[in-house]
Amino acid sequence: MKRLFLFSLWILSVILVSSCSEEESGGFSIDITEDVVLTSEEGARAIVSFTSNLGWMASVSADWLEISPDEGQAGSNAILITALTENDSDNARTATLTLMSGGVRQEITVRQESVNDIQLEQTRYQVGAEGGTLNIAFSTAISLDNLTIWSTERWVNQDNLPSRSLTDYQLILNVEANPDHQSRSASVIFAKEENGEQTVLDTVTIIQEGTSGIESEDDSEYGVINVLQEATVGNGIPIVIMGDGFIDTEITDGTYLQVMQQACENLFTEEPISSLRDYFDVYSITAVSANNLFGNGYDTAFDCELEGNGTTGISGDENAVRRYVNRVAQAYNIDADKALAVVILNTHEYAGTTYFGYTNTLTQSVIDFAIAYCPVIDNLNSESFRQVLVHEAVGHGFAKLEDEYAYEENGAIPASEIADVRYLQSLGWAQNVDFTTDRSAVLWSEFLSDDRYTSEGLGIYEGACTYIKGAYRPTENSMMNENTNGFNAPSRRAIYNRIMEDGTGNTPTYEDFLTFDQQHRSLLSRGSASTEKRIPFARPRFVGKSISASE
Repeated sequence: MKRLFLFSLWILSVILVSSCSEEESGGFSIDITEDVVLTSEEGARAIVSFTSNLGWMASVSADWLEISPDEGQAGSNAILITALTENDSDNARTATLTLMSGGVRQEITVRQESVNDIQLEQTRYQVGAEGGTLNIAFSTAISLDNLTIWSTERWVNQDNLPSRSLTDYQLILNVEANPDHQSRSASVIFAKEENGEQTVLDTVTIIQEGTSGIESEDDSEYGVINVLQEATVGNGIPIVIMGDGFIDTEITDGTYLQVMQQACENLFTEEPISSLRDYFDVYSITAVSANNLFGNGYDTAFDCELEGNGTTGISGDENAVRRYVNRVAQAYNIDADKALAVVILNTHEYAGTTYFGYTNTLTQSVIDFAIAYCPVIDNLNSESFRQVLVHEAVGHGFAKLEDEYAYEENGAIPASEIADVRYLQSLGWAQNVDFTTDRSAVLWSEFLSDDRYTSEGLGIYEGACTYIKGAYRPTENSMMNENTNGFNAPSRRAIYNRIMEDGTGNTPTYEDFLTFDQQHRSLLSRGSASTEKRIPFARPRFVGKSISASE
């Protein structure tokens, strides 16, 4: 009888606990789905409304915020969020509002804009060839006396100061008609001026279509191959250049070939590839596009797309690119798996992206084949076109180097990204970045202990692979950072090694490279970075998939 009584008590306690758990199951229904945004000034306020199943408590992660109330009962509730100080930093700041109820946790991001910030409604505008009036909407707490706005091109001009409604503005621009067949781009720079110094805050990119907009009628030039250069040393390392967005008339009038020839010249402007140019076979192959414009409704040979939205990304039909490379391979008996494909886009937009990490469909092994996409940035003879093409095609495409620049907003590089780069390094790629500060273990340790390289500023600089923390580069600046100052010594060695391996079949030693490098260091680029603010570049894309081995 006693056992039965105890067993009954145990069942009752389980029922009570279960019932209590069900009653204490908290939960929230919150009106907002996005971040809570506060203006930059002290005392800026916002309200978060929500419904809670049970009693609740709230807290914030930053001392510049105050909330009221910080607890309450079940039902409909509202919390007032107040900024205690002005955000006078250069960037927006964020904090977390945390709601707790019955074991349920809900987090909401609170962002306070900077007094130095400017918020653009959009950062990329498309304009027809005929031009006209363009309205750019933005908001800022900066007074017009301290705000400077200018365009990088004369065909975009401003008649009056922006008109204001509270903190929101309308900037009215006049865009002149484009007399050229080719599309063109301009940047509108927003900067804060204080004590005689200007700080660039943001940039709007304006893309204007060319006047053509017509379709090609004659595709007879399809697949015509021109030998731009024949190797006079070694086995002949293949580069195949092609263009996207060129119509038939731009091919027959010589524009296409002129662009291909200039692209070829640009590729060989930096050491060590400039002094080893004789190891390369360079071909151009004609691709006839239906239109010479990019975007929805237009048809180009490689279906290239400019990602826009504040990015420099370019994508294209990689299988179509490979088919053109295979056509050259069959005609001139080159190894397509070793080829570098360079696709030049018929637009002046600032962009560029490289794709590598393909596998051969027959052997299933990773191959050197890469595709570098680059527009005719600004104009055919511009320094930006040359620099970006070298960075993308030679740095990423040929040598498989990593980026050496970093963005503050990216923070520390994740372990998964480190593992990805380590895999590239197992293939002999990405030799210009590392994840250690040990001077005896870093990939370029030989250079650090070599007195002959003390003048190059070699060291271990934090910030690489687009991350500000946890990844390291060999020099403060380089061709793989700001597209200037040439390739640093570890990058030059990676380029030299691949040329020797593919061109001669031999793997050079450190001393082999040093002997060559010492003879050509006087030819290194010493260019300076442009003062014009440009859109940040994304990293190259490791595709990890097979590519067609034949036509």
